[in-house]
Formats: sequence, structure tokens, C-alpha cells
Amino acid sequence: MEEAYRPHALRVMAEYISDDPVWDSDPDHMGPVVLQDLGVSTQLVQRLQAWNERFNGIALTDFEFTSVDEERSWRQEGLALAYELQNELPDIEISYAEDTDPRPLRDRRGPRLH
Repeated sequence: MEEAYRPHALRVMAEYISDDPVWDSDPDHMGPVVLQDLGVSTQLVQRLQAWNERFNGIALTDFEFTSVDEERSWRQEGLALAYELQNELPDIEISYAEDTDPRPLRDRRGPRLH
């Protein structure tokens, strides 16, 4: 019996989709993933989807947030969610598209949930 595919690296990245805003970067499996299939908690999946919905909401505003503070808050929330995802999937390398630090999240210090 063949073992189910499990990604090695995922990227949290908002997109104009209603799926989970997390992407597999493996060339043979590139595209959005279903986080619950990987064992991610329902609560975190819902929060990631809500974060992505905020991004989708700017589509009608020429892709501009209403303020610098709103954009900063959205980016910070995404980073916090990416850290939470890393905590829930310690065996998978998580990165965040809106981050200027190119290192994977598990190579940095970040919020840790218990």
C-alpha cells in the first residue's frame, strides 16, 4: 500500500480563492492544499480562511487596503497564523509570502502555542 503524500514545505499566501490560503511548492503537487487533510485544527483553518477573506475584500478597491495600519495588521495576522501553522505541523517547513525574512519560520523564533 502506497503511503499518502505529505508535503515537505508549505507557503501561507493569500489568493483570490475560497480554499485554504496555503500552497504546496513541490513541482509535482504545486497548488493549494487542504489543511484538514494534514491534521490542522479546524479553528486554525477557519482563521486562515477568514484572513484570506480580508484579502479578497480588497479586490474591489484596486487592491489597496484602506490604510497603512490596516495593511500592517493584516500582514502581522498572517505571520502569526503562519507561526501557528508551523507549530501544528512541525515536520513541514512553513514560509509566509508577505514576509521580508526569507528563512522558514521554524528557523526563527516566534509565538509558540501550548
